[in-house]
Amino acid sequence: MTVIPYLYFEGQAEEALNFYKNVFNGEIGMTSRYGEAPMPVDEDWKNKLMHARLKFGNSEIYLSDGPKDYKSPKGGNIQLSVDVPDENKIEEVFNKLSEGGQVTMPLAKQFWGAKFGMLKDKFGIGWMLNCELKKEENNTGKNLDITV
Repeated sequence: MTVIPYLYFEGQAEEALNFYKNVFNGEIGMTSRYGEAPMPVDEDWKNKLMHARLKFGNSEIYLSDGPKDYKSPKGGNIQLSVDVPDENKIEEVFNKLSEGGQVTMPLAKQFWGAKFGMLKDKFGIGWMLNCELKKEENNTGKNLDITV
């Protein structure tokens, strides 16, 4: 089994898809548009994304504009957590994701031996980024057995 986050938007799914593709250096696996479906759809919604897949690293997310007039709840109790294996890469990803969004916890070394930060991106999606640090990079002074 695999859990795949499915993100709904109110007409900005294609913009979000391209944004996340750039942030994560991802690959668009497939897209389908409402106009390709056998059901009737308003002319202004035909080119909107009914379903899209983005792959990056060992992860995948799905995106959709949802049905026309769909109202996406902002915020909520779900955060997407990304483990980033490289300290330089986490800086790059965090900075790109936070463009136009809001940093809720700045990226910094944490007591559990990782560099960690939280943000809401410009689409209102919550993200947590974590990079486990090697023992010698841990700034707590505690002898934690942490390896990458």
